[in-house]
Amino acid sequence: MKQKICFLYLLTCLFSANAWATDAGFRFIKTRGEVLCGTDLNAGTFAHKDEAGYWRGIDADLCRVFSTAIFGRSDRFKLVDVKANQANAAIANNKIDIMLGNAPGTASQDISGRSTQAALLYYIRQMILTHKNENATSMDDFKGKKVCVISGTDDYYNLQDFSDKYKLNLRPLFFQNANDAKNAFLLKRCDLYTGNELYLKGIIDNMTDTSLQIEILPEVIAEKPVYAQVLKDNQKLRTSVKWIINALTLAEKRGINSKNVDIFIGLKDGSVKNLLGVNPDLWNKFELNPTWVRSTITELGNYGEIYEKNLGSISELKIERGKNNLIENGGLIGSQSFY
Repeated sequence: MKQKICFLYLLTCLFSANAWATDAGFRFIKTRGEVLCGTDLNAGTFAHKDEAGYWRGIDADLCRVFSTAIFGRSDRFKLVDVKANQANAAIANNKIDIMLGNAPGTASQDISGRSTQAALLYYIRQMILTHKNENATSMDDFKGKKVCVISGTDDYYNLQDFSDKYKLNLRPLFFQNANDAKNAFLLKRCDLYTGNELYLKGIIDNMTDTSLQIEILPEVIAEKPVYAQVLKDNQKLRTSVKWIINALTLAEKRGINSKNVDIFIGLKDGSVKNLLGVNPDLWNKFELNPTWVRSTITELGNYGEIYEKNLGSISELKIERGKNNLIENGGLIGSQSFY
C-alpha cells in the first residue's frame, strides 16, 4: 500500500513538474532580464547595427516592442542570429523566446514542430533575384533555368506552383540556409534565386563586388504572411505576443500615433483606456507593463509608423504597404478591441 502511495505521489510530482516546465510564461525571460528574439542577421534588412551601434530594422523595433511590454523599457532585448530553417530548433532549445523574420509557417511544421505561430507581423512578397540580362524580356526567357531555393520552406512549393502555372520548367537547387543559397547564386551555380523581397533587397544593398549586376524580377511568386513564433507549449507567451501586436494595429485603427498619444489618455472609451493602461487591470493579467503601449507609441509609433519607417515609404526599402494596410484602408491587417 505504501509503495502504491509513493508511486502515485511520484507521478503527481512528475506531472506537476512537467506542467510547470511547459507553460513557462515569462518566468525565464524575466529571470534572464532580457527577451531573446531570433532573426536572420546575415540579411541586414531584418536587423542591423548602425555606425553608433544602435539596432535598426523591422525585427529590432519589434523586439523593442516586446521588451517594453515585458520590462517597461525598450533596451532589455537581444537579437540572436537564427536562419529560417533553424527557427523550430532554436525555440525548442530555448536559444530564443520569439522568432521573427521569415521563418516558415507550414502545416507540417505546425503539426510536428515545437514552435507555433503567435501573431501575424506582416505580409511579404516572394520574388526572384537574377543576374542582369538585357536580352531577357519576360519569364519565358528563363525557362528551364536553375533556381537556388532553401529546403524546408514554402518557397519551393510556391516556386513549383508558379513554374507549373506558366510552364517554365524551373529546376530547383536546394540549400540548407539562405546564406548558402545566396553564395551559390552569386557564384552563378544557379541562374535565379527565390526568396522573400526583404531578404533579396538586402543582398543587393550589401553587394561589395561591383562586377556583379543583379536585380529583382517584377514577377511576384507568392504573397506570404510572416508570423512571430514561440514555443508551442508556452501558451501565456503565445497569447501575450498576439495581443501585443494587436495593440499596435488597434492603436493605428483608433488614430493613436507618436504625435498624439497623450491626448487619448483622457478618453472615456473602455477599449482605449485598457489599451493605454489607464485601466491597468487587463495588462496586469497578462503580466505585462500596463503603460507599455504609451511608451512604445511615443518611442516607435503605432503599427503603421513602425512599418513605414522600417519597410515602407520613409525607409530605404520603399516596399509598398499593400496587404500590410489596415482592413479599413484596403489591406489585410486587422485588429480587435481590447476588453
